[in-house]
Amino acid sequence: MREPSSAFRIEVAGPELPSHAGLYGAGHTRCHSTPFDGRRESQYACPSIGVVVSGRFDYRSPIGVAEARPGTLLLGNAGEEFDYSYLDTCGVRRSVVALDEGLLAEVANDVGCDAAAFSIAGLAAGRATAPLYAAVRRLASVDRPDEEAVVRLTGAALRPGRRLRPISNGERHRVRDVAALIDADYAEPFSLCEMAALAGLSRYHFIRAFRSVTGETPRQYLIGARLRAAADRLLDTRESVTEIAFGIGFNDVSHFNATFRTAFGASPRTFRRAA
Repeated sequence: MREPSSAFRIEVAGPELPSHAGLYGAGHTRCHSTPFDGRRESQYACPSIGVVVSGRFDYRSPIGVAEARPGTLLLGNAGEEFDYSYLDTCGVRRSVVALDEGLLAEVANDVGCDAAAFSIAGLAAGRATAPLYAAVRRLASVDRPDEEAVVRLTGAALRPGRRLRPISNGERHRVRDVAALIDADYAEPFSLCEMAALAGLSRYHFIRAFRSVTGETPRQYLIGARLRAAADRLLDTRESVTEIAFGIGFNDVSHFNATFRTAFGASPRTFRRAA
């Protein structure tokens, strides 16, 4: 994988995107459009997943063609040339994710792709692709790295319609062991790589197996365990909210307060006073 300081770009001549832990860069792009400009040419700098937020244009690359409109998912591989022409004058807005090539290769292997590359140029807007659209929009809008989300998005973009192997009983048992460890040691800074290694699975298959067993992603489960512990401490101790937040594994009190309010419908202080 690339160093965290390395630049992520969608296009070779395009702007640098904010890097998230060296796994991906994400952000938003805007450009003016007019059908009178003719076809334009460009080249991908990184493996890329983008969604069209507004505007329409014809898109063509070595792996296919697409009429890009709001909701369309566009895919490109590093070094791949593409061209496009605008179909209206309202301007084009996109949310984009540029991937580390090592991450793409890892996930491509996990989902059984013959090559570490996207095989189609785009996926049309619709009900089936709405979760992918939402994932790209969120990754491009949130400052915090979300390793789980980008791994899942990459797998879904690589395997549209592909049937994955079933999860074995052995994998389910190992996932349950990891879940039990999270329940016991929720304050530990578990990373996705660490949890996957404990289960003897790749990051992509660990997320799949964990969600199948628990109904949640590993990160969601870890946050849930921390919030349950927070509720217990608010009710059973006189620790301050700040002490509780840091004691259960949060490193940002405002993030803890917002997460707690979302889960319980009240701030930690209000929750304690209401008891």
